[in-house]
Amino acid sequence: MERGAVVLGEGRQVYRIGAAGEVLWKASLGDMGRAFPIVRPDGSLLVAAYDDRLYALSAAGQPLWNTRLDGDIFASPALLPDGSAAVATAGGSLYRIGAGGEVLWKASLGSPGYSSPAVGQDGHIYLGSQSGRVAAFDQSGKLLWTFQAGRSVFSSPALDAAGNLYFGSADRFLYSLTPQGELRWRQPLGGFVNASPVVTARGQVVVGSFAGELNAYGLDGTPAWSYPAGAAITAPATELWNGDLLVGDLSGVLHRVTAGGQPVSRDDLGDRIDTPVTAADDGTWLVVVDGALRAYAGGWPQAAGPWSSFRSTPQGWGRVPSEGEQAAFAARRSQTAAPLEAALAQAGQPVPTSAQPPQAQAQAQAQAPAPAPAAPVASSSLPVPPVATVPAPAATGQPRLIGGRVHLPLPALAAAYGLELRTAPVQDGQGLRAELSRGEQRWSLPAALVGGVPYASIGELGRQPGVRVGTSAQGLNVEWAGQPLLWPLNWVELYANPLPRP
Repeated sequence: MERGAVVLGEGRQVYRIGAAGEVLWKASLGDMGRAFPIVRPDGSLLVAAYDDRLYALSAAGQPLWNTRLDGDIFASPALLPDGSAAVATAGGSLYRIGAGGEVLWKASLGSPGYSSPAVGQDGHIYLGSQSGRVAAFDQSGKLLWTFQAGRSVFSSPALDAAGNLYFGSADRFLYSLTPQGELRWRQPLGGFVNASPVVTARGQVVVGSFAGELNAYGLDGTPAWSYPAGAAITAPATELWNGDLLVGDLSGVLHRVTAGGQPVSRDDLGDRIDTPVTAADDGTWLVVVDGALRAYAGGWPQAAGPWSSFRSTPQGWGRVPSEGEQAAFAARRSQTAAPLEAALAQAGQPVPTSAQPPQAQAQAQAQAPAPAPAAPVASSSLPVPPVATVPAPAATGQPRLIGGRVHLPLPALAAAYGLELRTAPVQDGQGLRAELSRGEQRWSLPAALVGGVPYASIGELGRQPGVRVGTSAQGLNVEWAGQPLLWPLNWVELYANPLPRP
């Protein structure tokens, strides 16, 4: 894959974007997808979609094969060293798909799999499921062990250099297991954990939650620090070469904090951020903001820790790189970081130490003293506290997760804010347009029809004039034309019952 390029899915298309933001090619899928694409070492791609299929494309975007599985693929596949892929489905199965698209084996998870598989150095595959069961399989598909968390596990496991697992659960705990599935420790968090942890080069486990905090722990479970983001965090953090961490929240703020949990910056990007920042080896930062890709050049590359980002590598592999692969990554990133380090040295500022080798991290016994919690950073972009609560709606009036995005039912919204609602098909017949009005005020936005009820995503709602949408552990804070209301929401049930986009 060319330096600085990225592949992403939008609608039923997969795009390859060049380093300057130009579209190099696009290819069609049978449905939309949300899972991270995988860039294989030869430049070819693996892309999952909601039509139950895993697609393989060449580096030039030509279709190679597609394989149909037994359910929607919400979770991101993992790439094994031989080019095969581990894929979890909403049908409750784990597949291993060969490099040529053949089904090598299929194993039962017992419930839908929304947790992306993680592959260890020994080839063992780890993942969670909606039932809260975390399971390990060997490369032949044999079940090695299971562990039962208190509630659903949507969080994807992260691995340290010793092979220990770290994951969050809807029971509001962060867990650590041995490679044999034994509980090492668990720590309570303030909210439902949908985000996946990362394991940093400096020996910490970092994870966010719906409580609006980014928390760090030592590998032994010792609390290190807590950073108050102020809005729910559903995306994993990404560790940079200099030790800083990047993470977005559902209010649309991109946070940058130090390895000690102190704030560096917070940038309001305007719309929700529910996927991780990709820090490419050339220092480009890629951020998806409510479906739009933004690229920022000239930054630090990803750290070379044991699991410094959601899928371990910017290429989306979802496995522990071999020593040779890790050394190659570190060399490229060190080259990118060198000018930034030189500029710091010339300015007389401290130069960050390079990423700690995984072997050294695994042998480290002592943990650094826990720094004081980060102080809140003022921001005018946080939602206005609601002054009233929307009455409990009927089943057809509840928010739903549709196509990976939170949607509000427009009839219930119109009733709550005293609006008139009209809907009409768009001209090509492939969608729906909704119009809301109150007196002389008008709002027009795209909608999705599910079960005969029109819904609009909170991203589309938040773009309307005079409308602000925020999140909290209690639900959605929606201010419409000066009228703030809290829409109560059970985040666990929401993510446990996703719907494909019609």
